[in-house]
Amino acid sequence: MTLLNYNSYEEYLDHFITVNDVRYMRNWTLSRSFIQNACGKSCMGRLLSRSEYTDQRKKLENMLRPRSISDSTLFGDGYHGNDHVLAEFAKREFLLLNKQTSTIIFIVMRSKKGLEVSGFIDLEQSFRESRFKNSQHYVNWPAIFEGKEKLMPESHQLSYFDWNKNKVVYNDSDNFKVISEGAHSLLMMHRGDHKIICVNAGCHCGYMKNAQRSIHSSSIYGQCIFFDHAIRRIN
Repeated sequence: MTLLNYNSYEEYLDHFITVNDVRYMRNWTLSRSFIQNACGKSCMGRLLSRSEYTDQRKKLENMLRPRSISDSTLFGDGYHGNDHVLAEFAKREFLLLNKQTSTIIFIVMRSKKGLEVSGFIDLEQSFRESRFKNSQHYVNWPAIFEGKEKLMPESHQLSYFDWNKNKVVYNDSDNFKVISEGAHSLLMMHRGDHKIICVNAGCHCGYMKNAQRSIHSSSIYGQCIFFDHAIRRIN
């Protein structure tokens, strides 16, 4: 993760804040102030000051392409196939890469050995990382839209479940923190606006309002569940 993943210095500070910090202090502004004063040079690595954050982020922006994505650079641009899930991926790509929305998908697939694996995937992070072929988690999205490859659940994603080994793995992504609360087996908190999204099947809790849930079917991906979160800007 680089400074380009944060839209503001406040978002950068939030990366160091845990859910327990907020529950204890019950205030994001106070939590940020605490992190700035307490971390110093030894808390999860050196914490940058606001001016250092601004300077280093500008340097990265100058080194890399601009973050704004035009229609001509989209992997799914011009997709006219009849697979409904691929069409939904293409429809969301521009909004995701321009930070207007954030989407989690749930898919169940079969591995090369024919065994079932499933997972929750941060769709924006997958699109963005795959713009650089040397990315650690590169996915060949052009080949996916051409039908030559498939998007697969992987152990580095938000959630990964190997049904044969009965193995489950949870990871934070660039856009979401995985949290657990009470009866909920799995909740996701968006790093930008701190809204919590419930991805539990059949749940009707208050967190459900923070994402639009839809199911789309295809011959390649079976039933794919989309959780679309409209990002709210905060200071």
